[in-house]
Amino acid sequence: MVHKILLFNLNDPSNESLIRDKTVELLTSVPGAKNVTFRRVIEQGEVHYRFLITVDFDSMQAHDEYMVHEKHVLFSKEYFRPNISELLIQFFE
Repeated sequence: MVHKILLFNLNDPSNESLIRDKTVELLTSVPGAKNVTFRRVIEQGEVHYRFLITVDFDSMQAHDEYMVHEKHVLFSKEYFRPNISELLIQFFE
C-alpha cells in the first residue's frame, strides 16, 4: 500500500469549502484512489501547513495511472494548483 500526503496552504482560506468539495467529488471517483480525505489542521502551537489531502493506492503504478486520469487532471489544473500557496507532497509505505 502506498500512502500519499499533500500538506498545503491556500492563497485564500475562504476557498476551503471549494477545495474540500472538489477533492471529494473528483478524486474519490478516480479508479485506484482509495481512502481520499481532506482535513484542516488543529490550531495548536506553531503550524506551517493548514490543510491535508491523503490518498492511498495499491501500488505506485496505480498512483501513476491516477495522475493522468482526466478527473485528477481537472482537479489539479482547475481547482488545486491555482488555489495553493505552499505544497509538500510525500509518500509512505
